[in-house]
Amino acid sequence: MTDRHDPVRVAYLASVLGEPGGIPRFMRELLVALDARDDVVVTPVVTADGARTLAELRLRRARPPIVMPARGQVTRSLWERYRLGRVIERTDAEVVHGLKHLLPRTSLPTVLTVHDTMTVTWPQQFRLVKRILLPRQFLASVRTATVLVADSNATRARIGRIDPALTAKTTVGGAGMAPALLEATPEPVDSLEGVPFALVVGDLSPRKNLAVLLDIWADVHAATGLRLVAVAWEAWHSEQTRDHLLALQQQQIAMWVRAASDAQLRWCYEHATVVLVPSIEEGFGLPVVEALALGARVVAGDDAALVEVGRGRSLHVPARDAAAWAATITTIAAEPPDATAREHFEPPSWVDVADATVAAYRRALHRARRAGAPTS
Repeated sequence: MTDRHDPVRVAYLASVLGEPGGIPRFMRELLVALDARDDVVVTPVVTADGARTLAELRLRRARPPIVMPARGQVTRSLWERYRLGRVIERTDAEVVHGLKHLLPRTSLPTVLTVHDTMTVTWPQQFRLVKRILLPRQFLASVRTATVLVADSNATRARIGRIDPALTAKTTVGGAGMAPALLEATPEPVDSLEGVPFALVVGDLSPRKNLAVLLDIWADVHAATGLRLVAVAWEAWHSEQTRDHLLALQQQQIAMWVRAASDAQLRWCYEHATVVLVPSIEEGFGLPVVEALALGARVVAGDDAALVEVGRGRSLHVPARDAAAWAATITTIAAEPPDATAREHFEPPSWVDVADATVAAYRRALHRARRAGAPTS
C-alpha cells in the first residue's frame, strides 16, 4: 500500500493513443505531463499502434506498457472491460485510470476521465453496434468508478443530470493546450497567404455543426470576401458535410485542410479573421482555448462548455441559428482586430491538469481505504 509520500502506481488506459482527435491528444499530453512528475509512476495500456506512438514520446519514468491484443474496436473494448482488469491486477498498479468511456472490471480503485456524456445524450452519432453496447458500458463504468474527473464544470453538471449520486465523486480536471502548438514557429498554408479567411478546427461529424456555416457561406463570402478554411478530418456520418465542403471548395470560397502540422495550425489561428466553433455540444472546446491563446477572435455556439472555456472572451450565438452566425461573422469581418488580445488570455496548463489528476488518484486510494477495498 502506497504511503501518501510515495509515487502512486497507475495503470493508464491509453487505448486510442496515436489516433486523430481530441481524446487521443488528451491522452498523449496528460501522459507526458504525468511522466514529468516524481509523485506518480505510469504503466501505459496501449494497442500495438499506440506502442509506436508511446516510443516516440521518450518517456523517462513510465513502466513498460501493457499491449492490448490486436482486435476490432468493439471486441477490443469488450476485452478492455472484461479481461484487462485481471491483467492489471497481476502488475503492481494500485490505481486504474480510464480515459475513454470505459473502465475494466477490477478490485483496484479506479479513476475515469469523462470528456463528455454524449455516449448517453447523443448515441446516434455512433455506429449501430456502439449505440447498442457503449451506453450501457459507459453507465456501468461511471457508476462503479471510485472517482470521476470531468473536463469542465459543464461536463460535471451533465454527469449529475445522468445520476445525481455521481456528482459527489466528480472533480473537474480541465484540459490543457498542446505545448507543441504554443512553441511552433508559424508556417503558412499554401494558397492562403494574403487571403482573408475564417477558420474552423475539428472533425466533420454532425455534432460539430459545420453544416450551419456551409449553408450560409456563399452569402457570407459575398458580403465579406472571407474564405471558409476547415482544418478537419472525417468522422462517422460526415459524408454530407464533406460533400458540401468540397462543393464550396470547387467554388473557391472554402478550403479543406486535411492534415495541418502544428506550425500550420498556429499560422491559421494567428492569421484568421475569425475562428468559428459552431459545435452543438462539447465536453470542453479546445479550439476556443487555442484560438484565444493565439490572439484570434472567436465566435462559438452557446453550449455551456464553450461558454465556460471562453471565459468571457469569445462571442456566443445559438448553435443552429444560421442568421445569427451570418450577421455576427459579417460584423466581425468589418471590425479591426484587437492587437492586444493574446496578452489577456492565459491558456490552461497540462501541469494543472496533471495536478488535478494526481489528486484524483490519491482521492481514489483514500476512498478505497475507507471502504476497505484492496489497494495492492
